[in-house]
Amino acid sequence: MAFEGKDPLDEVRALVDQVQPESVEFHEVSARRFDSGPVGEGGEISIEVQIREGSEGFDVRLKATAEVAVGEAVVSVAGEYSVAEGANPSSRTIKQFVNEVAVMTVLPYLREGMATITAKVFGTALYIPIIPRGDIAVKLDDEGVAKDVAQA
Repeated sequence: MAFEGKDPLDEVRALVDQVQPESVEFHEVSARRFDSGPVGEGGEISIEVQIREGSEGFDVRLKATAEVAVGEAVVSVAGEYSVAEGANPSSRTIKQFVNEVAVMTVLPYLREGMATITAKVFGTALYIPIIPRGDIAVKLDDEGVAKDVAQA
């Protein structure tokens, strides 16, 4: 099935009916507390999104790295999607789907993982702020990697 339309999101809408989420899995959950450093001091959380395309589907991985005064934490979560037999979306359409749908599907798992590990290690949870759709996205012309930085 070829995806064509005048509105770029027409291709994404058509792909939604052809894509099935298969799994959401954690690939890394780690934190390290420094010997010194006040809890609650500001810092940065960077979020990277990666895409891996295959013959039967694609994966999207979100990786958050927090560097704050009390320590550092890393959480990586991947969502796996299969594409219906006969569907043949372009790489650009898959990237648009990732930007519009997949990132927002995986993001709550990333937020929960960061809050849980930092609560255990730092003694207080570090929350990834609410991020509007589109703020974490791969550029449609890039090789499938993008970064965003949020203030903690």
